Parts: sequence; C-alpha cells; structure tokens
Amino acid sequence: MDKFKILIVDDEPKICRILEEILEAEGYATQFVLNGTDAIKKLEKNDIDMVLLDIKLPDIDGITLLKKFKKMKPELLVIMISAFGTVQLAVEALKSGAEDFIEKPLETNRILTTIKSAFKKFELKKQRDSYRTELLKGYQIIGKSEVVKELLELIKKFAATESIVLILGETGTGKELVAHNLHFLSRRAGAPFIKVNCAALPGELIESELFGYERGAFTGASRQKKGYFEAAQNGTLFLDEIGDMPLSAQAKVLHSIEEQEIFHLGGTKPIKIDVRIICATNQNLSELIEARKFREDLYHRINVLSITIPPLRERVEDIPVLARYFLENACFDNNIPVKKFSSQALNFLKNFTWPGNVRQLKHLMSKIAILIDEPVIKVAHIKKILSFKSIEDETYIKGGIKAAQMRFEREHIIKTLNENNWQISETARSLGIDRSTLFRKMKKLGIKR
Repeated sequence: MDKFKILIVDDEPKICRILEEILEAEGYATQFVLNGTDAIKKLEKNDIDMVLLDIKLPDIDGITLLKKFKKMKPELLVIMISAFGTVQLAVEALKSGAEDFIEKPLETNRILTTIKSAFKKFELKKQRDSYRTELLKGYQIIGKSEVVKELLELIKKFAATESIVLILGETGTGKELVAHNLHFLSRRAGAPFIKVNCAALPGELIESELFGYERGAFTGASRQKKGYFEAAQNGTLFLDEIGDMPLSAQAKVLHSIEEQEIFHLGGTKPIKIDVRIICATNQNLSELIEARKFREDLYHRINVLSITIPPLRERVEDIPVLARYFLENACFDNNIPVKKFSSQALNFLKNFTWPGNVRQLKHLMSKIAILIDEPVIKVAHIKKILSFKSIEDETYIKGGIKAAQMRFEREHIIKTLNENNWQISETARSLGIDRSTLFRKMKKLGIKR
C-alpha cells in the first residue's frame, strides 16, 4: 500500500523538521514548505493527501489558503495548526473544510492521533462511496438532456437531507429509480430500502402490512408480525402509488410521520421508528383531495420536497441514448451479439409518443434483442414488435392532427380513470361509452395501471 503523503506548511523551519521526523518514523511520506506560495506550487505538482497548515504565514493568511486548497482539491485533508488559537478561529477553519484544529505547542500524541483519525475517516468515506457506486450500478439514471442533469442535481441535493420527498410523474417514468438513488446517496444507504406498492395491497390488508400486528389482533393472527415501517428501521420506506392508499391508512401514516412512532394492530404500546419516507404517485393529489379521496393534511406533510419526472416524450434527446443502453444490456444479459440501430430506426423511436415512457422503451428493447436476428435494427423491425396493424396505428407517432387527437383522448381517459379510482364501469359511464369500448381504447392507447 502506498504511503500517505503529507505536506507541512509552517514558517518555522525547526517545527517543520521536527514534524517531518515524527511523521516519517510513523511511515508517512512528508515534505515541507515555509510559505503559502510554495505550498500552492507543491499542491499543483504533487499528489498530496494531507496538509498540516499553520494559520500565520508570511505571505498568505492560513484560512484563505485553506479555502484555496479545498477549491483546488476538495478531497484534500487539512489540519490547521496555530499558536494563536481561539474558538472563533477554530470554528471558521472547520467551516471552511479543515478536519481539525491543533494549538501550539504541538504534542506528538495529539498530532499522531489527529492524523490517524483523519485518515481513518477518509478511508471509511472511500469505502462508503465505493459501496454506493456498486449499489447504484443497477439503478443508473441515463440521459444527456438538461432535464436529466437537473434531475440528478436535485436527487443529490435532496439525498443529503432527512426530509420527506414526493416523486411525481406518469407511469413508467422511473419514480422507483429516483427513490433508489435518493436512498443510496443518503446516509441511510447501508440500511434497508423497503418498497410498498399501495395500489397492489388490498384495503383490508394495507394497515397490517404497514404497521404489523399483535397475536390475536384479528382472525388468523396466530403470532406477532412486524410491518414495513419496522422493516425499514434506520433506512428508507418507499410508499409507491400513495394516491391509492385508503383514507383509514392515510390517517395512521400521518400519525407515524409526525410522532415517529407506530402501533401494531391490536397493540397499545407505541413503537419508536427512525425511518425516512419517500412517496410517489402518478395521480393528481390535489384533485384527489377535492374528491375527498386523499387527506389534505397528509399531502402537505409529504410534499416537503418534490421531484417531478417529465415523460419521455418531453426529453426526446434522451431516447437514442436510452435505446442503445437498454438494447446493449438486453443483448449482454441474453448472450446475444450486440445489435445496432439504423439512423431511420432512431428517428422513428424519437418520434414515437411512448405512452408507457421509459419502462415501455426498456421492454421494447428486450423484445427486439431476443426476437430480431438481424445485426442492424430497422424501422420495420420496431413496427413488427410494436404490432402496428394499420395506418391508424401509425398516427400514434408524433405529428399531425390525428396524433394530437389521440394524445388528448389518452390524457382525458387517464384523468377520468383517476377520478373514478380506476373503476372501469364508473369511468365508462362518465365518458358516455360502454365498458368494451373503453377497454378497446385503453388497449389501443397503451393505457395500463
């Protein structure tokens, strides 16, 4: 293993030589300079891991130099030393990025302990960053558009907090992907990430699944069982499709968030929890509140920080990047030679409306990898997999009055489905059509729950 490299910056040669001797004996590689100007040159030309920096230098103020060092090399470890230490100066140094602040006269044990502690923290951070990188490999957010760049910045910023995050977006846009990134980039990355699909759990089961239950709480409860809140202890609980959660469960979730505690069904003893909540929905919660299907107080509690993921049709420049990425992965996964797209095929993909968003594109690429034997994917291959049967199907490609009409019809049907909690009979009645016609339109327009 390479030695850690330490630069000593102090205007007293005697102190520099003493520190150099002590640190060399401990196995560190050291060098020293007597002023800030030479220190900057050393840092520019050498691979330095740590700087022992005196606050009082003949040419540059130590705090100013610290800030410059951190700007040049953000990961650099800096320990400040001074004979004129004050609490205010120490606080300023720490706020500016110093690892620690040591007063002169210097004690050998204090110096060595501080340096070892700083390097240990540095190594742990490297391990944690490496762990996060490995975790995120399967959850990459792919794209080159400004929208994706802004999304990644927002995720990074929100991940550093403990606040609840509400993720909004159409079905298939990648809300779960964003939730995973928020978790893996947070301080809770090593703890559980528990996903709950509120739309998939029957109303009569969701409370027992979320909060757990005591033995005898209901017929069939033969033993105590922990719920998802407890399973996510110290980690993240992802409440997907929270707009579909029954009102009775919403009230208990609100209590759990506000009081940081839960009760088992059939239990009277509060159980303290330390869980970060991330929520997601493809529904308009404001409309659900007006329809009295979602609690307004819960909405305001979960809408602390929000991320809206745009549909794929609004970030067209990402489509070729995503298509190539998904196709290559599908080929690798299935031990198939990597295929390429013709320029016409890429243009076709860019002009498709993608009602199922990124999820639909990913599934399409998997089918193409397996079902198309040609090395170059052409428009005809894509149409074959998409099952285009008529000229009317072609109008679902962007452009023209017919396409606009179909997009409007799709959005109107989805809105009406949401208003009627996806009850087909009620939705058909609201639209003034019969159930079979609604099913046919939903299939044609790619509408799936």
